[in-house]
This record gives sequence, C-alpha cells and structure tokens, in this order.
Amino acid sequence: MRYIVGVDGSAPSESAVSWAVSRARRDRAPLVVVHVVDAEAGRMGPDFRAEATELGRRLLERTQARLRTEEPTLELSSELLEGSTPWELTRFTRAGDVLVVGTHKTGFSSGRVLGSRSVQIAAACRCTVAVIPATDVRFRRGVVAGIDREETARHIVDVAAHEATVCGDQLTLVHAGLSGAVADDAPLQVALACARTAYPELVVQARRSNRAPSAALLDAARSQALLVIGPGSTGIERSPIGSVLHEILLNANTPVLVAGLPPR
Repeated sequence: MRYIVGVDGSAPSESAVSWAVSRARRDRAPLVVVHVVDAEAGRMGPDFRAEATELGRRLLERTQARLRTEEPTLELSSELLEGSTPWELTRFTRAGDVLVVGTHKTGFSSGRVLGSRSVQIAAACRCTVAVIPATDVRFRRGVVAGIDREETARHIVDVAAHEATVCGDQLTLVHAGLSGAVADDAPLQVALACARTAYPELVVQARRSNRAPSAALLDAARSQALLVIGPGSTGIERSPIGSVLHEILLNANTPVLVAGLPPR
C-alpha cells in the first residue's frame, strides 16, 4: 500500500499533505507526493507549458525537502505528471493505494454543482480516496461510517472499524434515507454484526435516520475526525457522479474516506 498525495501549493493541498504524512507514518507505508501539470498548459504554447512544468518541479522539490526534514524516517518519493488532474492521479494509483487530495468545497451547496476535482477523482478511482478539507480536526475524535446496502456494508465497516481501532476512537454506523424509505434494517444489522465480530473491543453504536443520506452523514460527522462512505455503484459501468457521494464531497466538513471497491 502507498499513500499518494496530490499537491498544488494551496491550503487544502497542505491539509492533504499533513493528513497523508500522519497516516503514512502510522501505517509505516511509503508516501508519494504527486503534482500534475494541467493539460491546458500545453495549449497556451511551449513557453507556458515549460514554465508550468518548472513550477511543478520546484513545488515537489520544496515539499520533499520539507518532509525529509520533518519526517526523516518516512519512505518518500515524488512524481511529476502531465494531463487532466483527476485522470492522471487515477491512472497513477493501484488497487491497494490510498489517494489523498485536498478540497476547498466546505460550504453547503444544494443541487448537483459540477466541477469539483475531488468528486471526479472519487467517482473514477478504484482505490480508496481520502478527501481532506482545510479544516482543523486535531481535537476531534470518532469515526462515522455511512451504511447504504448489504452489498457494501461489510467492506465499509472493515475500513471504518480499522481506522477507529488504530486511532483509539469509537465508531458510529449511520443508515439513512428519506422518510418512509428506511424500512429495511438489514444493512445496518449486518454492519453492526461485522464490526462487533471482527473488532470486539471497539465501541460501536448504530443510528438510523429518516433524513436524506448526505445531510444525515454530514451532520453526524460534523464533530468527528473522519467520515467513511462507500464508492457508490459497484457495477462495471459505474455512475460517474453518485448523488450522495457528490453532495458529501462538495460539503465536506471533516476528512472523508471513500472506501475503494470491495475485493471480489
């Protein structure tokens, strides 16, 4: 497993680097710092492209130099890519990786506003994706997991329970749907049983909500350290933007871990 973090010099990017460093240190995993030179740079002429490439190279050098000083034991490398940022980051990952990206989308936005790179990356990537807002969560505790259906319940619980266990936090399972839509408790019961069987020492609570899933999960995660959600559709032809995933990432109020597709 590698932690791969995308950098561009922005505040959310710095938050993503800090989160990725802490997790790579915790899991004793390699960290790869990646910058993507936007494909549009080439359309502005060779000089503009060369300048964009040089700026990216310098950013990676500065970031690496700082991290080597702060984290001398960390296995660290960097990669400079060129193309469309979401697709190049997605292509660079492998199934077992965790791709970490920052987001500036932290305010409530109703409707299906397009254009967020974090949404595009999470929708396209098959590995686990961590989306990190520029929000201080150092004093927050607890992990929330969104449970939608039995098909993905075990996988989401495994990811969320592991995070809660290694951080010494408690886990809250949330199954939500509009009023009258949450008639089937099976996904929540499956998730609860899995968590208690695999992690008997973990403090786990389960919660049902009749609110819209995105609103219920964002509210539950408001004071928590991490929100874990599933990848949306698990079919071969995945929907490019699932509504719950889309709304949560546009309004992220805590780090969001989008569990990669469950192993088949």
